[in-house]
Amino acid sequence: MTGKILYVTPFVDRHGKRRWRFRRKGYPHHSFKSPHGTKAFEREYAACLNADPEPVVLRAAIPGSVGDVIARYYSDNAFLDLKPATQTVYRGVLERFRTDFAHVSIKAFDADRIQRLMTAMRHKPHAAARLRKLLAQLLRVARRGKLVPAGFDPISDTRPPKTSGGGYHRWTEEELTAFENHYPLGTKPRLAFDLLLYGAQRSGDVRLMTHEMIADGRIRLDQRKTSNAVDIPVVELLQASLDAGPLGKTTLLETKDGDPFTEKGFYGMMKKACRAAGVPHCSPHGLRKAAARRCREAGCTDEEGMAITGHKTVKEYRHYAGSDARPEVADAAMKKVMANRSDRLAGGTNQLTGKTAE
Repeated sequence: MTGKILYVTPFVDRHGKRRWRFRRKGYPHHSFKSPHGTKAFEREYAACLNADPEPVVLRAAIPGSVGDVIARYYSDNAFLDLKPATQTVYRGVLERFRTDFAHVSIKAFDADRIQRLMTAMRHKPHAAARLRKLLAQLLRVARRGKLVPAGFDPISDTRPPKTSGGGYHRWTEEELTAFENHYPLGTKPRLAFDLLLYGAQRSGDVRLMTHEMIADGRIRLDQRKTSNAVDIPVVELLQASLDAGPLGKTTLLETKDGDPFTEKGFYGMMKKACRAAGVPHCSPHGLRKAAARRCREAGCTDEEGMAITGHKTVKEYRHYAGSDARPEVADAAMKKVMANRSDRLAGGTNQLTGKTAE
C-alpha cells in the first residue's frame, strides 16, 4: 500500500516512533498495530472501512417535541436493530426533518398535516414514502412514551404520492453489450461493471470489496445492508476482468490516488462511464437487477437466484429479477393446457392429475 490512504495519517507517539491512525468523521478512530505496508496493515484498514458508524449524540430537546421523539427513536430497538447502512439512510431523513420541525410538538402532526407534507413531496414519491414510514415509527415511540394519546395514529389516514416507476432502470442485453464494447478489459469502468454484473452485489459492497473477499475462485462476503452471507463462484468472464485489472492495493477498486471510492465518487464514476458508452439512463444500481433478470431468464428457481444476489425475500428478489411478459414460457404453458384438453377429450390420461378420463 503506497501513496495517500483515505482517512489514514501518520503521527509520532510519545516514544518518538512513527505510527499511523485511521480517522473518519462519524466512525471509530483506530491506531494501527501492524507495520505500514504489510498485509496485516491492509486487513486492519479494511476492517476500519467496514466498521459501524458511531451513535449520534443529540442535543437536549423540548419534551414531547419532534426533536425529543427522534432522540427516543435513536435509542429504541426499532432503530438499534437495523443494519448500519439502513440506520445511516434513516438518520439522514430524520435529521433533515428535525432541522425543520425540531421544536414542534409531535401532537401537531395530525393526518391533515402529514398529508400536506406528502402532497408537497409529490415530485419525490420514494422520499415521501420513506418519511411517512419513519413518521409511523416516531408516533409509535411517542405513544409508548405517553407523549400522545394511546389511539393517536394519523398515519393510517394518509397516503404517500404514487410512484410511477420501478426504481433504477434494469439494464437490457443491448445496453450491457454497448458498455462492454466501449470499455475493454483492463479499464477501471469495465472492472467495476463486471464486478457489479457477475458478482450481483450492491454498489456499497462492490466498491469496498477487498482482495480477501474474492479468493480461491469465490466471492465471500457479508452484505453491508443486510448482513446476509454470500458465497458465489467467480465465473470465467469475471476472472478475465480481474486478471486484466487494474486492481487496487487494498480494495479491488480504488481512485487515481489509491483510495477506496466513496459512495458518491463511485456512482459518479460509473454514471460518467454510462454516458460515454451511450447508455446515459443506466446506473450501477441497475446492474444487480440485470444479474437477477439473467437468473430468471435462465430458468433459475427463486432459491437459486437469491443465493447469488443475496436477497432475503422472494418478493424482493422477484422485484429485481423483473416480471416482464415471457412469451416463450406462456407458449410452453399453453401447449401443456391444450395437450391436457386433447387427452381429456380423447379419453386419455390427464397430464395434470395423472387420471384416465372415463
